[in-house]
Amino acid sequence: MRIVGQLTPDEFWRRVESGEEQVRAGAGSLPPYGLDGWDGPIMIGDWEWQGKKLILAGLAHGTPDTNSAVEVVTTVHDPRRQAVRSMERAIGLTPIDADYARRHRAIQDVPGSEIQIRVNGRSTAFTTWGGRERWWAAGTVDGRGVVLEGRRHPLEQVDLVRVDDVEPYLAGRREYIRECRGE
Repeated sequence: MRIVGQLTPDEFWRRVESGEEQVRAGAGSLPPYGLDGWDGPIMIGDWEWQGKKLILAGLAHGTPDTNSAVEVVTTVHDPRRQAVRSMERAIGLTPIDADYARRHRAIQDVPGSEIQIRVNGRSTAFTTWGGRERWWAAGTVDGRGVVLEGRRHPLEQVDLVRVDDVEPYLAGRREYIRECRGE
């Protein structure tokens, strides 16, 4: 194990840029979706690779600091399973919790409600959970799982569009990082 101290600003931003290059390279292999008409801050959300294969691509609309936010995640996995993981993360439930198995099953077994969400202009079936303050939705679009997590944003106002250019999301993330760092 190598103990490392703090990164210099240049080292930090080189790491950020390296992650951005990885996102750019993977963006075409798993189509990300964004909110049509969103006029608030945007940034890259969760992105995950298994080996060299992109398995999860997320775009965030809003920041952890904004009142209203929606993250849209495209996944190669079962979208319901991804939604359950997202719900567990929201309440702080992890596999190391003593009561994890029971609580995991309780979340997994909630049936959800059906809703239609427009994706690229087409009405698409999604299953939803939660309420008005916090909600999740999972569906399949063109053979890929799509999972949404919303906070204080009306689910009925969600219209998704495929995003071919992730640069504005990368720029939004850089801006948010700069604000957090006081730069």
